[in-house]
Amino acid sequence: MNHTDFKDNHFVFNPPQGPNLTTTQATELDDSYFQSRPFGYFSSRIATLSASGQTEKNVVATDLGPKLAAALGQTSISDLLDFNDSDRELQIATDSFALRHHAAESLVRLYHGLTLGIAAQGSAPCAWAAVAEGPIRTIDLVDQAKTHLMSPEGHQNFWKMVFPEAVASQHDNEQQANQALNVIGDWLHHAMTLLVRDDININAAHNKVKHGLSVRARGDLRLTFTTQAPNADGTVPLSALTGAKAFDIFDTPTIDYLARPPRKGNRKQGLEVSSLKLVPSTLLAETWMMSVAHAAMFHVAADRHFTGRDIPFQPLPKLPLGPTPTQLLGESVVGMRQPVTTPPDGGPVERPTGIAFQSNFVPLEVNFNSMMSGKVVEG
Repeated sequence: MNHTDFKDNHFVFNPPQGPNLTTTQATELDDSYFQSRPFGYFSSRIATLSASGQTEKNVVATDLGPKLAAALGQTSISDLLDFNDSDRELQIATDSFALRHHAAESLVRLYHGLTLGIAAQGSAPCAWAAVAEGPIRTIDLVDQAKTHLMSPEGHQNFWKMVFPEAVASQHDNEQQANQALNVIGDWLHHAMTLLVRDDININAAHNKVKHGLSVRARGDLRLTFTTQAPNADGTVPLSALTGAKAFDIFDTPTIDYLARPPRKGNRKQGLEVSSLKLVPSTLLAETWMMSVAHAAMFHVAADRHFTGRDIPFQPLPKLPLGPTPTQLLGESVVGMRQPVTTPPDGGPVERPTGIAFQSNFVPLEVNFNSMMSGKVVEG
């Protein structure tokens, strides 16, 4: 079939045939699904946030502004919108964080759908339905996906999800192919960690952004640990905050959010206020790596679905040889949490104040009775 003869979306007009998809319905749904371009979507979002949309290669002419003004009965929207450079900086940081989480969940849900979800569908497997009807709870999604990935079957077949067999058989550098495969696997693991890490609940932060914007993004917070004590008069020499005895925790935009951590056993926890460190360039680099992993899996699945048919679909991206999450992030600071209330049962707080790094959490003992203010002075 030539792709010009392909009738897309005609499944919309088919009546239900029962509680389960028919083979024809499953095929038609995936015909539509696999002609989408998720890598183009994530690439465009990254370009917009990084301002690379201003380059000649990616610039797109649009009349959206005048149309928006007309919809509001105005000739211009310039007098309707109220933001400054600081607002824009914080919006970019917040949206970069949200986009990274979107890419992480998309990748894990695609992997789950193409492995466990589609295998459980019986005689009319449909990738679109498998991804769309994956586990509702994120913790279940990641637990099932990780268990499969770490199983002998998941380990043995992972390369088949990333490389089309024709590409794999023609690859002239086995070492580079293995390296690219391991990099993709590392970013899939990283995506899972972002979704379920609970020593600092990143998923809760994303939910607070997505559901009601009950967060505070800020660019005026500086938190530095120093081993140099204040002077007797309460002043703090500048060198104490910038020298070898100082360690910056927050020196970039942050996002503060209020949430309860997951129950510990049957015990409901108290409220915590947490702050995440936002470095937009790093967040977007993580997003791109996970979106490449998603694009590779999506292409391979589409390639198999359209075998023997001349139908265009998203091409296979060039698989990167790095960086891995460890190479990109090292042991950088992720964020900090602090309890605000005790658990509802009145018992003691089980989760102390602490700082989350990429692979560990360092609890802090805070002496609130010795709190003091100081003035930074030259020296």
